[in-house]
Amino acid sequence: MVLTAVAQPSRWNSRRLPTYESDEFYTTAEARRIGDQVLLYQRTTGGWPKNIHMAQPLNDEERAQVLRDKERRDDSTTDNGATNMQMLYLARLYQATKDQRYREGFQRAVEYLLSGQYANGGGPPFWPEMHGYQIHITYNDDAMVNTMNLLRSVAEQQPPYQGMADKALRQRCSAAFDKGVECMLNTQMRNRDGQLTVWCQQHDRDTYEPAPARAYELPSYCSMESASIVRLLMSLPKPSERVKQAVHAAMKWLDTYKLTGLRIVRHGPWASIEGDTRLVEDASAGPIWARYYDLKNTEPYVCDRDGLPRRRLEDIGQERRNGYAWFGNRPADLYPLYDAWADRYDPQHKVAVSLATKGANETGRIVMFRQPQKDMADFDAIVRAGESIQAAIEQAPLQGGKPFMIFIRKGIYRQKVVIDRPNIVLVGEQRDSTCIVLAETEETNTVRQYHGKPVHHGVVVLQEGADDCVISGLTIYNNYGTTVEPGNTKHQMAVYGRATRTIIVNSNIWADGNDALSLWAPQGGMYYHADLYLRCPGVDFLCPRGWCYVTRTRFYGDSRAILWHDGRSAPAARLVVTNSEFDAKSPTPLGRYHHDSQFYLVNCRMSENILDRNIEHAYKGRTAEEMARQGKVLDPCPLGQRTYYYNCRREGGHSGWLANNLDRAPGSPEFHAITALWTFDGQWDPEQRLRDLWQVLAY
Repeated sequence: MVLTAVAQPSRWNSRRLPTYESDEFYTTAEARRIGDQVLLYQRTTGGWPKNIHMAQPLNDEERAQVLRDKERRDDSTTDNGATNMQMLYLARLYQATKDQRYREGFQRAVEYLLSGQYANGGGPPFWPEMHGYQIHITYNDDAMVNTMNLLRSVAEQQPPYQGMADKALRQRCSAAFDKGVECMLNTQMRNRDGQLTVWCQQHDRDTYEPAPARAYELPSYCSMESASIVRLLMSLPKPSERVKQAVHAAMKWLDTYKLTGLRIVRHGPWASIEGDTRLVEDASAGPIWARYYDLKNTEPYVCDRDGLPRRRLEDIGQERRNGYAWFGNRPADLYPLYDAWADRYDPQHKVAVSLATKGANETGRIVMFRQPQKDMADFDAIVRAGESIQAAIEQAPLQGGKPFMIFIRKGIYRQKVVIDRPNIVLVGEQRDSTCIVLAETEETNTVRQYHGKPVHHGVVVLQEGADDCVISGLTIYNNYGTTVEPGNTKHQMAVYGRATRTIIVNSNIWADGNDALSLWAPQGGMYYHADLYLRCPGVDFLCPRGWCYVTRTRFYGDSRAILWHDGRSAPAARLVVTNSEFDAKSPTPLGRYHHDSQFYLVNCRMSENILDRNIEHAYKGRTAEEMARQGKVLDPCPLGQRTYYYNCRREGGHSGWLANNLDRAPGSPEFHAITALWTFDGQWDPEQRLRDLWQVLAY
């Protein structure tokens, strides 16, 4: 008989170790048990991975997995406090027990930290194996600052690091700290006037230029990490002239670009879709700072996982809105420290700073919520009210290799639009005031052929070969069921397409009948939608065939299934919906399918009018014989029901079907890995295309 240890719950926080308990705690058996697990988790690199509950007791299977992972070289990190936290714990444990295993583990970690420093003094967040942005010098989340402070503490034998390193190792730590300070001075950014300012979260390790990290972490002036760097520089006992200049300049920048009369209000748990985060006016609030200021106007912005800068929290999905510190007051703590520091070390060049003066948003230095302005010179054609959109499309080359950009002025355009060539970009002036409206069904199709090829019914039709189309800033409405036959909900496409790599953003897509947004490329296409309002009383009003990613979209139905997917083109084909809201006029099914399909819903909210029922086969419970009598063929869908959810909520609760179950999905993806790029298996990056076109698309 094999007995497996049963892991018992731990009282410790899931991401932190008990590093600040009383001295007595570290003499206990519990403290040593945790310390032994910390050593178990230590990679052969000397570092540790992040975001692991290392105090939680392990069963035999879990312990075996940790041992198998010890040779990994791609997850040792200083991000989120990792490695530094474990080192502090081992140091405290050693001081209490004098167990050499803890000291040796600590010393291996010191060697790990030293091994990651570049020759210029900077350091990455992950090493020895790095991927993508991980090669950059990283101040993000204080990764480098924390490491430097720890190395200095070891070098100076500050408690609890007394005796943790011999003289030679301490000298190496001291030299590494000095090199790190030099790197900070070299990476401090200058504005367009050549004046020193603050720092970015990441800097290129060769050029020192500000660099991007995760999709929502763009090159920018970063207040929070800069505040930590300034604090470290002010802690130097003998600041050089360069250090003095750096501190004065950073404090001047931070004081200039503070924000006043504003306050962050949070409701609900961190990163929850049940709550919200708002920036509200409050004349009595103390100063705050944006996490990011753009490099062009030095104005605050926020960003979703699509990498597109936005000006208002309301413009990004709730997962990022509620799960990231976009504004904070960390720099405020520097003001009294700076006053004392400047008086002591450099009163002659002291900068006048005050938490009581108005911020940049109230002095007029910045435009807090700057609206994007389009330059008409960027467009290849401009359509005015009363003119033909089709005529503008005809100006584009039949096989265009670059975007042909068409700007459509405000107005109501009662016309059918046929896109029969690639790389067409349609941009409306304002989504609610730039409307393409038509009443059309299969029987009343107004354009049945175009350039000798058949045309499907619909308001906007993308012919086969009209690939890489982008539509933004429009209302597209098929109103047949309102204006011609009130109540008729048969197929009334607003947008129909047989092209691939189609992007529709910042638009209203409405229809009075079924299949409002029908993208049906032969053999399955790829489609991307963001910031849409989809309204339809018919069934299947988002019904892609192939791969589709949808985010920040509002769905509004009425009694008939909203979502539909056809994944017959490949087992991996999928429909992904994130950060979106579902509502209906009357009780309405969330979705259905007729063929093999795959649905992922992440961070979505549903009203109580969305039925408490999973997405199911449209003919569930029906037999092939019954269907044959109706002249229909029953597809048994051999891949079965594939519906996956994470962090979705329905008003009034649910009967279990909406529970998190990504662990059952192919590959068991983490929720944050379910991105547009993941949806398309890396074959297409629509968000990069949006970033490339943002100058004309910005909204």
